[in-house]
Amino acid sequence: MYNVAHIGVVVKDATKSSEFYTTVLGCQAVSGHQDDRVCLVFLKAGQQTIELIQYKQDAAGTRGAGVVDHIAFAVPDMEAALAHLQRHNVPLLFDQPKMVGNMKIMFFAGPDGERLEFVQQL
Repeated sequence: MYNVAHIGVVVKDATKSSEFYTTVLGCQAVSGHQDDRVCLVFLKAGQQTIELIQYKQDAAGTRGAGVVDHIAFAVPDMEAALAHLQRHNVPLLFDQPKMVGNMKIMFFAGPDGERLEFVQQL
């Protein structure tokens, strides 16, 4: 079995998205790379790494299949986590958290409309 190295998410503005992921979600920017084709930002989210990818031309539009559906973040207290999102005016995708088995979940949108999720194990 292979370990996940990182999750890559295509964004329109790497700076704006990096600020959202660090300020709102508490990720830590650990490295980056920029050239004439792409701007990359690597963020630590607990034990995982998220790679924000901003293509400088329209390479993102020609990528086709393989879009990441969402990134889920574990939270210890859903109500506190949702209050934090609301203080930052983050759009929630449900009116209320949903129960899925022994988990409480809530989807919300990132700066480019990417689907993000909070999961609380009960």
